[in-house]
Amino acid sequence: MKLPTIEGPPEAGEPKRPLGKSMLWFAALWIGGALAVATAAYALRALIL
Repeated sequence: MKLPTIEGPPEAGEPKRPLGKSMLWFAALWIGGALAVATAAYALRALIL
């Protein structure tokens, strides 16, 4: 049995995902992106100085 890798849009009668869960994903991705940019910036700064 192969599990789907990407979840498609909800069906017409299916309830929406809870807002709290969506906001947690948004916050996690935002923090992860900010950390990645900060890491790259400090790494480049260390190479220059």
